[in-house]
Amino acid sequence: MKKIKRLDKINSLTKFLFAVFSVFLLFAFTEIILANFSKFSETLNNLEYYAGISFSDEDLKTAIKAREDLALIDERIIGVPGTTVYKYRTARVDSFNFNSFGFRGEEPGKKEENEFRIAVFGDSRIVGIYLAEDKTIPSVVGKRLKANFPDTKITVFNLGIEGYELQRAIAFAELTAEDLQLDMAVFCTAINDVNYSFENGPSDLPPFTSQDEIYQNLVENIAENKKKPFYKRSRLISIIKEAFMSDFVKYSSSFPKDKIFAPLLPEYEKRAVDSADKFIERMTETSNKFSKKGIKTVFFIPPALQMKKKWSMLEQNLIYKNETLLRGYNNYAVKFIEHIKESEDPLVFSQAKVFDETSDTMIFDGIHLTPQASELVAGDIAEKVTPIIRELISKKNSHSEKN
Repeated sequence: MKKIKRLDKINSLTKFLFAVFSVFLLFAFTEIILANFSKFSETLNNLEYYAGISFSDEDLKTAIKAREDLALIDERIIGVPGTTVYKYRTARVDSFNFNSFGFRGEEPGKKEENEFRIAVFGDSRIVGIYLAEDKTIPSVVGKRLKANFPDTKITVFNLGIEGYELQRAIAFAELTAEDLQLDMAVFCTAINDVNYSFENGPSDLPPFTSQDEIYQNLVENIAENKKKPFYKRSRLISIIKEAFMSDFVKYSSSFPKDKIFAPLLPEYEKRAVDSADKFIERMTETSNKFSKKGIKTVFFIPPALQMKKKWSMLEQNLIYKNETLLRGYNNYAVKFIEHIKESEDPLVFSQAKVFDETSDTMIFDGIHLTPQASELVAGDIAEKVTPIIRELISKKNSHSEKN
C-alpha cells in the first residue's frame, strides 16, 4: 500500500513538473514568435505596445530605430542654470541631430535677406521622438509653407523638447528667439500642462542651479531596459498587461460603462479653471513681450484624446484606462482645454476638431500622435499661419520699398 502511495506521489510530481515545463516551453515559443513574426518584436513599455497596434510596419520600424538611437545618447538632457530651461546636449546619431542650440535639426546658419524664420516650440509631439526628422510636425509645416511661398525662403526650426509644458517652452523661446533671428514663434503645448496641473494645480517652476541633476528618462531608455529581469522585458507579459489595462479594463471598472467621464470634484473643477487661466496669462504676456521684439507669436491648443469626436477602439480603451487610473482626469482635461478660447490677442487657435472626420487611431498611447496624425496637425498649422505670414511678408516688403 505504501509503495502504491509513493508511486502516486511520484506520478503527481512528474505531472506537475511536466506541466511547468510545458508552460515554460509555451512561454518561450510565444516569445520567439512575437519577436520574429509580429509587430511586438519590441514592447519596452506601453508606448511600443500601442505603436505596434496602430503604426504601419514601416513607421513602426522607424519608431523602434529612433528609440534605439536615443538610447545611444547617455546624457542627452541638460539644464541651463538660472533658467527653467532644459534642452538637448549637442549630439548626432542616425535618427537624431541635436545642434548647439539644444534642439533637433542642423546647425542654424546666418539668416538670409529674403528669409522668413519660424520656430515651433512644444513637447515630445513636436520633437517627434518616434519619427524620422522629415516626418516631424515642424518639418511638414516647413514643406507646406515652402510650397505656399515659392518666392521666399521659409525656414522652420523644431524647438520641441520632450516633457515641456508652456512655461518651459516660453523660457526656451526667450533664450533662443533673438539668436535665431525669428520672425514667428509658434507654440504647440497644453497636454503636459493638463497632466502636471491635474496633480499640482497652477504653479511656477523654479530655475535650475548648477548642481541640479536633470531626469534623463523622460522617454524610456532602451539601454536601461535591457538590464531589467527577463520577466520585465517579456513581450508576452507586456502584451497581457497592456491588453488588460486597455482592452479589458472597462469590464471591471467601477464607473458606469456608458459614462467614462467621471464628474469633477469642486476642487478639481476650480483647479482646471485656475490652471487654464494661468495658461492664458502666460500666452498674453508672451505675445506682448515678443511683439515688442518684432516677433509674431501664434499659439495652438493641440488635439487631446478626450476631445476627439470619433474614437477608434484603441482610443476608447485608453479613455477607460485614464478613468480607471486617474478618476476624473478625462473631464479635467476637457474642462482645462475648453476654458481656453480661440482669440486674436493673443493669437490662439484650437485644434480640438482636427481629427473629427476620422475614427482611425490618431493618439495611439493617450498622448502621442501617429505619423498620420502628425501630418494632419502640421497641415492645420500651415493652413492657419499662411495668411499671417503673407501679411507679415507684405508689410516687410512695403517697409523695404519705402526705405
